[in-house]
Amino acid sequence: MAFTDPHREFFDAGLLALWDASADGRLLACNETCAALLGCDSVADATGRDLAACYPDPPARTALVDRLRRERQVRNVPLQFRTFRGEVRHVVVSAIGEFDGRGDLTVVHGYAVDVTDLVERQKQSEKLETIGRLAGGVAHDFNNLLTAILGYAELLLVSDRLGETERNDIEEIQRAGQRAASLTQQLLAFGRRQLLMPKDVDLNVAVAALRTMLVRLIREDIQLSCELSAFPAIVHVDPAQLEQVLLNLVLNARDAMPAGGELRVEVACVPVDEVEVRAECRSLAAERFVRLRVSDTGVGIPAETRAHLFEPFFTTKAVGKGRGLGLASVYGIVRQSNGCITVDSEPGAGTTFTMYFPAAVARTREPERPPIARVEQDTGTILLVEDESAVRAIVATALRRRGYTVIEAAKPSDAWTLFQRHTGEIDLLLTDVVMPEMNGPALAQRLVEVRRDLPILFMSGYADALRPRDIDNPLVGFLSKPFQATDIVARVRELLERGTRPHTRTAGTVV
Repeated sequence: MAFTDPHREFFDAGLLALWDASADGRLLACNETCAALLGCDSVADATGRDLAACYPDPPARTALVDRLRRERQVRNVPLQFRTFRGEVRHVVVSAIGEFDGRGDLTVVHGYAVDVTDLVERQKQSEKLETIGRLAGGVAHDFNNLLTAILGYAELLLVSDRLGETERNDIEEIQRAGQRAASLTQQLLAFGRRQLLMPKDVDLNVAVAALRTMLVRLIREDIQLSCELSAFPAIVHVDPAQLEQVLLNLVLNARDAMPAGGELRVEVACVPVDEVEVRAECRSLAAERFVRLRVSDTGVGIPAETRAHLFEPFFTTKAVGKGRGLGLASVYGIVRQSNGCITVDSEPGAGTTFTMYFPAAVARTREPERPPIARVEQDTGTILLVEDESAVRAIVATALRRRGYTVIEAAKPSDAWTLFQRHTGEIDLLLTDVVMPEMNGPALAQRLVEVRRDLPILFMSGYADALRPRDIDNPLVGFLSKPFQATDIVARVRELLERGTRPHTRTAGTVV
């Protein structure tokens, strides 16, 4: 069967998989794209084959044909089919039926779009999201435990009754706790649940400033080149986390070039249409983007490894050479910074990691706040709200040893009752972010409606319940778990001192 001449050019262009088939599924004609999609070597090889054999779910084909008989056409129907080589593909099918004088279906004219890559990327994205939520939850629980471990270790170290052996043992506990805290921070980065302090950063300046350090990280047999944009490449990111992203990618590239090679870091300003061609980035909304690219000429990455590249604890390195959190934290930081990351690589052909960030408009700098005056001694009454008993105990102990009066509450309802009883006495609310009954910001809002000048200090293993503007409020602070006893004392002192200064504040608004 031949296609009519007006459709010949479109038919041969290969933009879509086009075919004609009989009502019982025998392929009458197709183009090269369709033949390739079916897993056939040529159009001749495909012609005459039974398409019904390609449906792993026969009822799905029956439903499609029945619908075509009723409606005479179908549009954008997602289907799965198995090629004649046994591969499973995901397609979106549209078709028009041709009918005889009795109304019987005789020929199906159809076209299909292969969306297998999109479906697989969506599955991978959903998988990473699920793992991210799990990782964030695990890290949050560990951070509570580490807060107690590090806090009590620090309190023990200030004792003058310790011998040298005991002090060394406690210092080892403290160092182990700090290493564990570093791991949980990487998990939080992957799960996009860490607190970021974003600023307007010109990637040209950031990359140029890091160049010397990057050279020291790589070996002499690796040549580093940095290509910067001719225009300001300003993005709104956390500078420290951006540095971590670059360090992880450069170290990864170094390890991928055991025999030496070339490492290239590029910064460029690109239009939105360049970003939209990448399926991973189509959800980003901006008119212009800044692209940050790290490329190497190393051993490359096979497809089966690329599918797991950003998963936490996945690594191809030898035991003891890597924990598999570097690329996972890179992925989380980029996504939490409203960007996206893609990887292009083939075995023996090197690897390129490409990140896209929405371009930011340069803003005028806010005037710096005057330095905080120190008080002579620590005094004040703190309402402490924390549902984890171990954390509540160490925080209360640390504050009381420095002279503060601490009123403890294990849940928000208890805190509200205590606040009503001691409204005029409480100088600061110190609360966890994630708790049963209501979260910390909601509790703080309720208290501030009564005491508009009440300083608030949030603490949490992750900060997704807070919004960036909350951190800019001079009477609102945040302390990331795990922390040491001196950290919590210092932040409480800082917030109390801010609360004694004249300040402006939106009535009744904390978060």
